[in-house]
Amino acid sequence: MRTWTTILLIFAVTAGTITGAETLKTPADCVAVDNAKPGPEGYADRVIHEKTGIELILISSGTFVMGTDDRQAASNVAPAHEVTIAQPFYMGKTEVTNGQYRRFMQAQPDYDGEADVDPAYDLYLLHFKDKSVMSSEDEYPVVWVGWHNAMAFCAWAGLKLPSEAQWEYACRAGTTTAYSFGDDEENLHDYAWADLAAEHLTHPVATKLPNLWGLHDMHGNVWEWCADDYIYRYENAPADGSVRRDPKSQTKPLRGGSWSTGPGVNRKTPAWFYSTAMGSVARFHLAPGNAWQDRGFRVILPLKGTTP
Repeated sequence: MRTWTTILLIFAVTAGTITGAETLKTPADCVAVDNAKPGPEGYADRVIHEKTGIELILISSGTFVMGTDDRQAASNVAPAHEVTIAQPFYMGKTEVTNGQYRRFMQAQPDYDGEADVDPAYDLYLLHFKDKSVMSSEDEYPVVWVGWHNAMAFCAWAGLKLPSEAQWEYACRAGTTTAYSFGDDEENLHDYAWADLAAEHLTHPVATKLPNLWGLHDMHGNVWEWCADDYIYRYENAPADGSVRRDPKSQTKPLRGGSWSTGPGVNRKTPAWFYSTAMGSVARFHLAPGNAWQDRGFRVILPLKGTTP
């Protein structure tokens, strides 16, 4: 009798665990991490995208002020304006790594990535060809990729590049300060591989502290391509955080700064410059075929019915 009671108890506990696990919804092609918790709409707060191996963190909907009107900041981060991200979305915990991009290369042997790079910057995946000081090890962020290369990866993976608004919203993680960790530049190197501390190299992802929402390397390591066309200022920017398009634009935005920017570059340069070169509002823009050693990308996975 005790044996049957024990078996029934074990079955009840096991069934309860399974039932609990089943309450965590996940997007298609994703599985919840072992210690995932329920997030908005019952979705797991952290999942693994099986095709790429990318860990994604669920970002809740919300409203924030994008950009700044600080007169010391670069003029391309103004005007400050309110944006409402109406639907949750998943974002990569880190920048896309060499190992994750290599899966794409192996699955798409006919993809000629160099054709998507401007001839003047014919440096596609130079580090994979042993011609660069940047590491080709799996845990390092992929670099020498242009915007078209990033978009090709996303098309294959069923993922997207974030809009600039989504990127800044996730970077800020509820903060209103110059950086996601506050205003004190002295703390930058706890969160970012930047300039002298980075030794002018990329570094393995997730080796610095994350922001409040668990995202690593939102400042530093590599600049990150966004989905938008680059538009100089934020006048008439959409209030819903969707991707901005301008057929006249010839460049694409990058966010977050890199190992090549930071307070140690030139101590005579005022501190405000670095908050707009590496801070939460930091913007840069380049031709979509411009591939270099400090440019990579991060992905998002919108939930059904989300925008953009």
